[in-house]
Parts: sequence; structure tokens; C-alpha cells
Amino acid sequence: MPIQRKNKKTGKQEWFGRITLPTGKRKERKCKNKKEALDWEALIRRKLTESSKTPTHAISLHSLATRHLEAQEAKGISKRWFQDKKLVIKALLNAPGVQPLKPAMNLDHETVRKFLDTISKEKSGSRANRYLRHIKRMWAWGKKAGLISGECPWDVEKYKEKRNPRYVPPEDDFWKVYEFADQVPNGGTHVSGKYNLEPHRKPLLLTYLHTAARKSEVLDLKKEDLDFSARKIRLWTAKRDGGMEYDWIPMTGILCEELQAHLERQKQTFPFAEHVFINPKTGRKYSSVNKMMDRMCDRAEVKRFGFHAIRHLTASILDSKMVPMADIQAILRHKSMVVTANYVHSIRGARVELDKVFGTGKVIQLEDMKKACSGEQA
Repeated sequence: MPIQRKNKKTGKQEWFGRITLPTGKRKERKCKNKKEALDWEALIRRKLTESSKTPTHAISLHSLATRHLEAQEAKGISKRWFQDKKLVIKALLNAPGVQPLKPAMNLDHETVRKFLDTISKEKSGSRANRYLRHIKRMWAWGKKAGLISGECPWDVEKYKEKRNPRYVPPEDDFWKVYEFADQVPNGGTHVSGKYNLEPHRKPLLLTYLHTAARKSEVLDLKKEDLDFSARKIRLWTAKRDGGMEYDWIPMTGILCEELQAHLERQKQTFPFAEHVFINPKTGRKYSSVNKMMDRMCDRAEVKRFGFHAIRHLTASILDSKMVPMADIQAILRHKSMVVTANYVHSIRGARVELDKVFGTGKVIQLEDMKKACSGEQA
């Protein structure tokens, strides 16, 4: 859209044509009048459109990237995943040695590897691998769309990742936080020792523990997602490949009673609220709860943990009760059993085998071990 700026030297208003390129950068040109600026913008857009319609083997990298992003946005992938993808592609297009207006096939393996090497050194191997996934998926999409052909020239080897295990609190720590959850400090708490009460926080924590839900799934809960007669809850999940999915999961008796009592209390203050958990300060659903858990943990004097850690805690509790792994997978709503195993950190199979060997308390004597070894050699 053309814009006007005042020339600091002459004091006159001047017209500029301005357009945002697929790389995210803005291109401007000084024009005589608004019509000339509009004509220039139309010319640039036409050139970009023509470049995106070039033959398969000659499509430019920025055209491939732009059409890939447009397709993913139209598909309805989650905003967070789309922004992450956009960030990666923009970084690639602006990387040293990358020529966005040249054919995508011209971007060689070495240039991509150096770009990812930099990410690995400055950020982490995990971040570099995430960038690599986005870049390879862009090629795979272009191939499926008929824009490019052949094997992906950017198939760089994965980087070594240093994974820090997620902190999962002991069950006792959760209940300590739960005990003080409804006590919110105010400006005079340090003097009076009195706290404001927000009773909705206890049902909030209990919902996370009894459903193993993700953070956004509980915050987005609506009254229509609660079926008290059938004792079940509907949890909506945004998927990476677009759209929303839901699952009905059982509602425990304790949670059923707590949620009913909570809604009755909330009805007095927010009678027309459609969401289950309302922020008392705004009268709307929570948009962010990033600091809530930190403050509750500090109040209970336990090591800090987040809402997602409660999901891991639920899985660990189920595992400690020897609930079948398939049932835990169903509760967590994982498509892969491997992901579920990572959640519960289960060693139950090894535990059973060790109990068989050492459960009686008898220890293999050194002499017996030597005899066994000599027998094998014989």
C-alpha cells in the first residue's frame, strides 16, 4: 500500500510504493504520485506471481517457501506451529549464501548444512534438528504439489541432542501446592498475613491431575464439554496438521463433585460465562497462566513445576499402580506407545526381572560364580 512521507529538507509530502516480499523484507520506491506508486506495486506483485508459476525445475526458493506457508495456513495448522515454521523459513532465506530468487534446486546441501551448523552452535542441536524438519517438510510438500521433483538435496544428518529430563514433582509436593492453591497474596499480605481467596484454583489443579490434560485443553474447557450425568469430559486438541480433535475421557467421582460445586460458585459472579475456568480479574477465560504455578509453588515452599509436569505426574502415578501401558496411553491420548513410555519413565519390566533374581534376598556367592565360569569354559 502506497505511503506518504514528509521530506525533512524540502518539507514536501512524497509518495512511496511499498511491498512486503516473501522473505519478510519490505521493498520501497520513491514515486511522483500515488498512481505511479500503485502501478509500481502492481508490477512487483505480477513479477512475484509469475515467478511462482515458473516450471517445476525452476521455481524459486522464496516462491516455494511462500506457497508452502500459504498452504499450511489454509490447512489450519496450529498458530504456534505455523509461527515456528515461518520463523525457520525466514531464517533460511536470510542465511549467508542463500539466494531466495534463484531456483530452489540451486540451494545446495553444503549451504544448508552450514546454516544448520550455526544454529546448532549458537542455539542447540535440538533446535537445529527442528529447523531441519521444517526445511525437509517444505521440500516434501513442494514435491507432492508438483512444484519440484527428485530427492531432497537438503537431507543433512541429524545433530546430537542433549535432552534435559523434565522435572516431575513428587505426589506430596502436588498436594502441598493444592493445599495453598486458593490463597492469593495481596499488597498487604506481608504485613497482615492475610490472603485473598480464589477457590477456583483447587478445582483447576484437580482437573489437571485427574484428566492428565494439556494446559490449553483445560483452559479452553467450556460448560458444554462437561457431561455430569455420564461423568465424562470432552478435551479438544489442536493438531499440527490442522483442525481440532476431541476425545471424551472419564470424569472421576471426586472431580465431578468438585466441578459441580465450582460452577455453582462461579455462577454467582459470572452467570453468563461459557468457559469452566474464568479469570476473576478479567471476567474471561485465562489467556496466560505462566506465572500462576510458580507463585503457588513458592507459597507451598516446594520446587517449582508447571501444569504440563502434572500430566507427567498423573502418568507416573498410574504407572506406579501397575495400570496397563495401553490404558495409560489411552488416558494420555498418545498415538504412539513410545511417547507414553517416555512420559511414565517406566522400568516396570526390569523391576520384575530384578525381583525374580534378588527378591528372595539371596546373593550369588563369588565361589559359585567362579564355578559357573569354569564350567562354561570347560
